Amino acid sequence: MPRISLFCLLFFALALVCATPAKAVNEKIDPQNYICAELVASNVSGQPPLFEGLQLDGYTAAKMGEKTADPRIMQPILIAVSDSCAAKPTDKVIAHWREVRKQLPIPADSPWRADKTTCKDYADNPDDGSGFLIWLDGYNRGKNSKATSVLESDEKIDAFLEACKKRPEALMLDVMAERVKSKP
Repeated sequence: MPRISLFCLLFFALALVCATPAKAVNEKIDPQNYICAELVASNVSGQPPLFEGLQLDGYTAAKMGEKTADPRIMQPILIAVSDSCAAKPTDKVIAHWREVRKQLPIPADSPWRADKTTCKDYADNPDDGSGFLIWLDGYNRGKNSKATSVLESDEKIDAFLEACKKRPEALMLDVMAERVKSKP
C-alpha cells in the first residue's frame, strides 16, 4: 500500500477513535509504566493503537520539553516503536518512544500546541481537537507527575469540557491543570 494511503487511513482511524473522548476511560494508560507487550497487544486488530499513542506522545513531549502535537508524526512513531517493542516486550514503551521522537522533525506549523491552544481553538474544531485532548492529557501528566488524568471518568471529561467552554480564551492546558487534582 502506498505511503499516502497509509497516511490517509491513519487520519481516518484517528478521527474515528478520537471523535468522542468521553468513552476513553477504559483506555487510559499510565505512560510511565506502560510496557511494550501492552502496546503490541493493543495492535491486535490491525489498527494502530492511536489512543495509546496520543497519550504516550503527549507524555513524552512534556518530558522532552516539546510543546507540539502533530498527527503527521504519529504513524512513523507508532510503526518504529511497535517494531522495536516487539523484540523487547518487558521494556517500558516510553524509552522507545523518546528515542524515536528525538529523531523525527516535529513540524512547527501544527495548530495543536500545549503552550498556545485555547479552549476556543478546541471548540472551533472539536473533531480534530479530541485527539489533541487525549495528547494533552498525557502531556499534563508528563509535566506534573502528580496530576491525575482528565480521562479518569466521563464526569471528569465533561467537567473539563464545560470549564473550557466557560473560558474560551484560556489555554486548554491551564484549564486541564486546574480541573485534575494532584495525587497525594
